Amino acid sequence: MAGVFPARTLTILAPLPPERIARRYAIAVASGALAIVLRWLLDPVLGHVAFYITLYVTVTFCAVVCGYGPAIVSGVLGFLGIFYWFVDPRHSLSLIHQPEVHAIVGCILVCGVLIALGEANRRKELRLNETVVAVRNEARERRRAEEELRQAHDRLEQHVQERTAELSQALSRLESEIRVREGKEEQLRSLSLHLMTLQDEERRRIARELHDTAGQTLAAMKMSIALIRATDGAKPELARLVDDLNALTDEALQEVRTTSYLLHPPLLDEAGIASAARWFVEGFARRSGIQVDCDIPEKMERPPRDCELVLFRVLQESLTNVHRHSGASAARVRLHRDTNAFELEIGDNGKGISEERLRRFNAAVGNAGVGISGMRERVRELGGRLEIHSVKSGTTICVALPAMRPESTPPRVSFSA
Repeated sequence: MAGVFPARTLTILAPLPPERIARRYAIAVASGALAIVLRWLLDPVLGHVAFYITLYVTVTFCAVVCGYGPAIVSGVLGFLGIFYWFVDPRHSLSLIHQPEVHAIVGCILVCGVLIALGEANRRKELRLNETVVAVRNEARERRRAEEELRQAHDRLEQHVQERTAELSQALSRLESEIRVREGKEEQLRSLSLHLMTLQDEERRRIARELHDTAGQTLAAMKMSIALIRATDGAKPELARLVDDLNALTDEALQEVRTTSYLLHPPLLDEAGIASAARWFVEGFARRSGIQVDCDIPEKMERPPRDCELVLFRVLQESLTNVHRHSGASAARVRLHRDTNAFELEIGDNGKGISEERLRRFNAAVGNAGVGISGMRERVRELGGRLEIHSVKSGTTICVALPAMRPESTPPRVSFSA
């Protein structure tokens, strides 16, 4: 029983939440009435002194439990009731010639201090209650999580035992499969390089066909248009149509020539990577409007044919990506040879590549095609490396190919970004 009364006392003095407005102000009105009733009960003992002692108790209670608003209401009601019924002249609220003015002022000051202290204590109790509730919820969640973890651990142990038995049976099969796959991977790498070589040969053939067939056909069309213009030059309507047709033919002829050169530029075979790269960079800057700083020496030893082709494809794909995706206003291209390798560097001042996309790119392997992923596989086959560095101020692609072809298939190298 000794522990029951303190617990009940704490429950009575527990602050009510702010959202319980009706209950708080109902308690305030009841507390004001209680102050008057208690003063009436104590009037035979107190007489004409300590008029507001019961008011101090109820105001303090309201400030702690209900807040400063209800405490003010309780104080005003209790003060008016006590002043009306117990302060001489009784049954009057007149302050004229009131001898208890100092007591009234003291009551107001004391009530104000009690309300302020009670409100501060109430806010502290509310924060403490919120903290206690949060701690209890956290403890409950932790116990639940621990129980779930224990159950998951038991299930995991059982699953591990089952899987161990299965894995022991599969291990012998995997060992034999690994030996087979190692041989197949080497064959696939050789096949991948062979397919990309065939792809470049097909590009060369298509470029030649475009130049020799479609280009010649369009040139013949221009000659026919010139004859039509000379024959029917007197008809303005026909002349305009002929001019439009001539312009479209020029545009198509230019597109065919550009496509043919982009598929496989003749300069790459005739003059080497340095001349072909300068030609492509100049054309790219003219078509895209992006300023490109080209650092390629006039005279440079030519790398092997397959190295030249890989370097050109990386340059082609990189500048295309700069134009399509980076939003850059300027780019730079640097090609040089050091003691042991040919190095190509392409950079821009664009928006860069997101970390997630760059991580997915670096994780991809074996992607054929003319894109950077396909070039990365061929760079690796030639014993070189391809690195991508990207920040918010731009992206840089670096390719290094050995000056001398390795005698055997090079080991796989890691790519960093």
